[in-house]
Amino acid sequence: MKTSLYTVLCIAIRLGAVLMAVGLLESVPLFLWNLNSSDGRFAKLALVLTASGLAIAFVLWLKPGVLAWWASSGRSKGEVFESHIEANQIQHIALSVLGVWLAISGFASMTSLAIQLVRLHLQIEGYSGAQIPGAVLGNLSRALVTTVAGVALALGSRGLVGLLYRLRGYPTQPAVAGGDDEITPRD
Repeated sequence: MKTSLYTVLCIAIRLGAVLMAVGLLESVPLFLWNLNSSDGRFAKLALVLTASGLAIAFVLWLKPGVLAWWASSGRSKGEVFESHIEANQIQHIALSVLGVWLAISGFASMTSLAIQLVRLHLQIEGYSGAQIPGAVLGNLSRALVTTVAGVALALGSRGLVGLLYRLRGYPTQPAVAGGDDEITPRD
């Protein structure tokens, strides 16, 4: 497969748009939790900003070429790279890596929050789980959503690539690499 810097940048911009959307969506439970607080104006403003960010991520997903064209201006724009990996395989790899990264990040956040809760429990006598601060509970739910979304993306990346392929209007999907035998030639 031959590709150019422009195409690679389009893939990276779409990956960034997905990261942006997932990051914004995982913050929604915290905002909804704060809507019932005494200062709901902050949460409402945060929801409006989140919706605006999601709209930007959606536009970046649909039209990555505008930003890629601007970023790749110059002599390197027409430079051609050659690879034996097909575009749908690259997309499958990128989505899998993103899913694993999100799962690890979410699990690390949950572990950190669990340690904070244990420390809080040990420091305060008579502390019960009913006294968990709202921010900690919001962050815990955010970390859980991140972990679940990451695992789902990592495990479902092949199906997602097929869905995206069909949504683009192609009748059949070429096979996505099932193992190293299709990617790396063996001697």
